[in-house]
Amino acid sequence: MFNVAIPANVTVDCNAVPAQPTLTATDNCSPDKVTVTMNEQRVNQPGACANNYQLIRTWTATDICGNVTVATQTITVQDTTRPVFTSVTPANVTVECDAVPAQPDLSATDICSPGGVTVTKAEQRIDQPGACANNYQLIRTWTATDECGNSTTVTQTITVQDMTKPRFTMAIPRDTTVNCDAIPVQPTLTATDNCSAPANLIVTMNQQRVDIAGACDNNYRLLRTWTATDECGNFTTALQIVTVQDTTKPVFTTPIPADVTVNCGAVPTQPDLAASDNCSPLNRVTVVKTNSAKKSATLYALALTA
Repeated sequence: MFNVAIPANVTVDCNAVPAQPTLTATDNCSPDKVTVTMNEQRVNQPGACANNYQLIRTWTATDICGNVTVATQTITVQDTTRPVFTSVTPANVTVECDAVPAQPDLSATDICSPGGVTVTKAEQRIDQPGACANNYQLIRTWTATDECGNSTTVTQTITVQDMTKPRFTMAIPRDTTVNCDAIPVQPTLTATDNCSAPANLIVTMNQQRVDIAGACDNNYRLLRTWTATDECGNFTTALQIVTVQDTTKPVFTTPIPADVTVNCGAVPTQPDLAASDNCSPLNRVTVVKTNSAKKSATLYALALTA
């Protein structure tokens, strides 16, 4: 008979299988001549993973006359422990839409199948209700699975946002001063954006006339703006100030009478002359005529006012 209690049947995790203990036995006739042998047999479970099995342990006590006593213990081994990641899980971050990092590979280990862990990664895009196309979240997951199907999942949330303004790809026209008949056409400018496609980038232009206090109608300023707006509402505005001035004198459009010498009784009537201006319309050009007599000579003076 055995001198110690036979180990009870137990269920243990695959990393906690106890060593098979040594048992002793005695016999009524040959107390010191009993031999105890022990044996262990692994029995795999049909359809189960490699870490789910049974150990059948036996101890056989034999006396010198060949009488035997057998003790048995069944250990049910199971793998219920999840793998553990050995890489640091990336922290949640907020990034610009053109700076989304690549999803890295992570590694993991398992207490029972250190070389049998598979890590899969996935990424899901979640659009924000009412937000533009470049404002969204990326939910990244890594799942480590051991050969018995135990798994551990870690998650990272990346908040993607578009906060960068578009930029013009052409030089902004410089402020300039021009004559009233030489105002350049407002050019069309183009722009680019870090995240929005060209088709989703809008450039609008506007021109506002600002009169100069106390100045004539042909002296004023033009405030020209260009606004580039991306699909998330970020915008960049450029400004050009065109100062318009009228510095060109009117010109007569009819010949000026030549200087003449006439008899005192044959002084010709002072004719009306017409004139035009590069900026003022005809109805805004005034021709004033004057004459004066000096030492028997009649002088005609024509004054043009635009």
